[in-house]
Amino acid sequence: MFGSLALAGMVFAMLQALVGPALPVIGGKFNASTADISWVVTAYLLAAAVATPVAGRLGDMFGRRRVLLVVLGTLAAGTLVAALAGNLAVLVTGRVLQGVGGGRWRSASSGTSCRASGSESLSAFCPRCSGPAQVSAPCWPGRSWPSWTGTGCSGSR
Repeated sequence: MFGSLALAGMVFAMLQALVGPALPVIGGKFNASTADISWVVTAYLLAAAVATPVAGRLGDMFGRRRVLLVVLGTLAAGTLVAALAGNLAVLVTGRVLQGVGGGRWRSASSGTSCRASGSESLSAFCPRCSGPAQVSAPCWPGRSWPSWTGTGCSGSR
């Protein structure tokens, strides 16, 4: 379970990061200005920011697993639309779909990880996999490492 969530998380991160270096090539291919191609990044980030809280609520209402499957389908559809884009508007539309899927992915994967870890609350699970622990060092049991919530690795408040 955690391996597939980690792999999907890496794909999500690559969707965010890999488009940046390609922006000059995209601008050249579609003969677009810098302001126009900046929407390739902006559309993704805005859609992800809006979709994240919505996905959390949908996961509570309809089940995290079901929402996670819909998320992956939306992400795949957005990737297909972006890959087959013949103009900048279609590419931005694909990136919006990717952003909706990506934003939903963050909240749905957090909920799924929480449930798989046996934690009843996400706040007990978050210190182990978010914030500095995610980008700096693994957070092993018994090792004190602060997180964004102000708790250590023990998960207690």
